Amino acid sequence: MFKYFLILLFVAIPLNSYSKESKFEKRLQKDIKKLSKISGFIDNNSKSYSEDEISDRQNTIVIIWNHGQRDGQKRIERCKKGINEPEVIANLHNKEINGLKIKIYRMCSGVRGLNQPQMDRAWNLIDKEGNQNGLLEIVDYDGMRLFDKIKQHLRRQIVIDKIDELREKGFPNIIMAGQSCGGFLSIFLTAHFPDKIKGSIATNPACYGENVAPRNVEGDKSTYSEWKALRDDWEQTISQFAEINSLAFIHDKDPYENSETLSFLNKINKFQIVNYTDFGCNKMAGTSFHSAIVYPREDNCFTKWEAKHNYIINYLEEIF
Repeated sequence: MFKYFLILLFVAIPLNSYSKESKFEKRLQKDIKKLSKISGFIDNNSKSYSEDEISDRQNTIVIIWNHGQRDGQKRIERCKKGINEPEVIANLHNKEINGLKIKIYRMCSGVRGLNQPQMDRAWNLIDKEGNQNGLLEIVDYDGMRLFDKIKQHLRRQIVIDKIDELREKGFPNIIMAGQSCGGFLSIFLTAHFPDKIKGSIATNPACYGENVAPRNVEGDKSTYSEWKALRDDWEQTISQFAEINSLAFIHDKDPYENSETLSFLNKINKFQIVNYTDFGCNKMAGTSFHSAIVYPREDNCFTKWEAKHNYIINYLEEIF
């Protein structure tokens, strides 16, 4: 539960910095409360409904959909109803898998992360001292690492708390799903909590900037270099798992991650990768192939392509 997370933070914080940490916690709780009003069960038209309408929870598969990230570190994500969950996921509402009925849970967890002074401290270490591990190593004034205050990482605890809550309410069959940063999050939590999460569906998983071009370029000043250490830390962490039950859709023209940058996932047992580069569709005007699964929201080309192959249904049938 999130209260235990706060207790751990308190234990790790020196007494003379407790007032500063309380301010951080207060802001975090305020953000979570605001975002929780958007989270909840939705039908195939993204219309919200009460969990009380689900009577047979033991025979329900809950797919928790996790949005990507658009608004940087300093702002709460724009979790507007209907724009975050793609058609390919929404269409799974009420589908049956071996006697179990699928329900979709929209998870809005994009709390605020680092502020500008914190980002400046990390950038100074990276740019002036050439230490790419700035966001990994810097300890904030309250005793917490900046690493633990990054938006993507705060989301981890928020989502696992929601999973614990759903399990306590009688939903034992939890599947993670997510686009972009939500995909990275889904893979991460599936790896760490296999006792709570049956599997995950990740579409165009990525989270720490453009990864294709500048990975090994010395002195690179693109936005990616600022996050390179975090991207590499994610890969190193995930690579340590011998088994992760996950299904990932990847496109080779995705500017953030592709089949080459994510090739290490092929070595992990139960990790299935579907390369949809040749799915026969053009990208939507004004977007990259990274967004092909999400936009357009309706009559989506990827949705039609996936329905012909039934990768998601087949994957869920293997689990249940």
